Amino acid sequence: MADSNGMIEALEHRLMRAWLGGERKAVAQMLSSRFRLVAGSATPVLLDRKSMVDAIGDRWTIGAFRFGPVYTRMTDGVGIFAAEIELESRIDGVDASGRWWMTDLWTKSKIRRRWQLVDRQVARPESGHAIPAALKGLQLWR
Repeated sequence: MADSNGMIEALEHRLMRAWLGGERKAVAQMLSSRFRLVAGSATPVLLDRKSMVDAIGDRWTIGAFRFGPVYTRMTDGVGIFAAEIELESRIDGVDASGRWWMTDLWTKSKIRRRWQLVDRQVARPESGHAIPAALKGLQLWR
């Protein structure tokens, strides 16, 4: 079980390094076709896989990241990763730097049996609406 937990943490670091480097293809390969990001805030926002990949390295950039204490768990074929993450980040020019709480769910793909991120939930206590509005601007389906 400890090996599986370490594997999930390693996947998280690989994903975030790819995002930091603006490597859309690498990030896309790690995201499930069913991927969704839910940003919890005063105005919750949902991003689908296509919107997320399209934004990486251009509209949503990361200058640095650091995980706080990490919680991982494997249960029923799902890898759970939860941690506070400190980001240097911009979304369409809006400063999104700071501390976020992040929970990720990983599952194995059906065909190639690779671990892929299927769900990311992030939350940040704040009173303003600039970051939720910036995230909503990334939605390709509007």
